[in-house]
This record gives sequence, C-alpha cells and structure tokens, in this order.
Amino acid sequence: MKSVCLLSGGLDSLVSLAAAKKETEVVIALTFDYGQRAFKDEKDSASRIASYYDVQHKVVKLDWLKDITQTSLVDKKKSVPVYTEKDLEAKPDVLLNNAKLVWVPNRNAVFVSIAAAYAEALGAELVVSGFNNEEAATFSDNSLQFVNCANALLRVSTLSRPRLVSYVQSYNKSGIVNTGIKLGVPFDMIYSCYHVSKDGKMCGSCESCARLKRAFREAGRPEMIEEKFVKQ
Repeated sequence: MKSVCLLSGGLDSLVSLAAAKKETEVVIALTFDYGQRAFKDEKDSASRIASYYDVQHKVVKLDWLKDITQTSLVDKKKSVPVYTEKDLEAKPDVLLNNAKLVWVPNRNAVFVSIAAAYAEALGAELVVSGFNNEEAATFSDNSLQFVNCANALLRVSTLSRPRLVSYVQSYNKSGIVNTGIKLGVPFDMIYSCYHVSKDGKMCGSCESCARLKRAFREAGRPEMIEEKFVKQ
C-alpha cells in the first residue's frame, strides 16, 4: 500500500509519518506554505525528517490562503496567544476563543484535498495526517468526524478513492510521544512552535509549545525536549 503524508515538521506529523513508513510505502511528504510565521522552521524540520526517512519531500505554496487569512499565525501585527501548561486546563470556551486567533480558513480541508490529488496521481491509497484526539477537542478539523466526512467527500471527488487516516487519531499528545518512543523517531528534528525560532529554539510560550511540554512531561520524558526551548 502506498501513502502520501502531510508533514508539518511537528510532533504529530512526525510520529504519523514514522508509522506510515512502517506500514506503507510513503511516496511523498507534503509541507504547505500559507505564509505562516514559522514556515521556514517548519520547512527545514520537515525536510530533515523526510531525509531521515528517505521520503521525497515537496513544499506546496498557497499564497492565496495567505492573502485571505487574518490569523495571528500569518499577520505579524497580531499577537499569538501566550500559554502555560496550566492554561491548557482552562474552560472549553476560553480555549475555543483562543483557537479563533490562530484559525486558518478551511486549512486542513485544503491540505487534505491537495494531498488526495497527489495520492490519486501517484497511485497512493492513503493520505496520512497527524490529526489527534487532544487537538480535536479545540480544533474540529482534527477530529474523527472531520476524517470521516473528508473520506465521504474523497469517495465522490476522486476516481481512485484514497482514504484519509491518522495513525495517532485516538491519542492525546503524551500518547503520541510514547508511540514515537516505541518507533524510535528523531524527536530532536521537530519544530512545533507558532513563532520564528530564536537561535534554532522554540518559544516555549505558545499553545503548541505548551502542549508539547506537557506531552513529554506526562510521558515521563521532559528531558528529551527541554533543550528545544528558549530559556524562560
């Protein structure tokens, strides 16, 4: 079985790619440039990961998406919400409100559709993502419902009917870390920050960094990631 992988360079996509590499022939990994602040760091990370797994890597430019989005991930005049691990336990309405500040219009549906086009063209049966249970609670386009709906669309929008899957769909972030440990993934290659790196390090204060810190702490391996963050 062949697969096309979405590869942002972060924890979830790394572990899902590693699982896909074990279970399938990964024909290409795709990284998307929609004008996000951290694109260069994400691209460099994804490139290193793809090279590590001997997978062809391609960057897909989405300038039109950059032009229409008002998210703080793209608009540098806006502030990215600051988080601590404790903030992740906030009431759902607070997290959902903050999610709106980093929301990119229809992003994952766009990514999946493009990846499905590659899958159909390259004869791949699967589109592999890093969607997971933890982020699904805040971002609906990470949920199993989203995956099921996307697959319903792909059954009528393609001739070859590739399926969207995530090998980490049912996990929270610490479960993803534990799976990555079992797979022997190169955690030192990831970039999971909303900001541009500082001397190659992640900010440690955005939501993505807070989730990453908590994941490794809950997995009992905080030392594996602590050197990746700017000293607070």
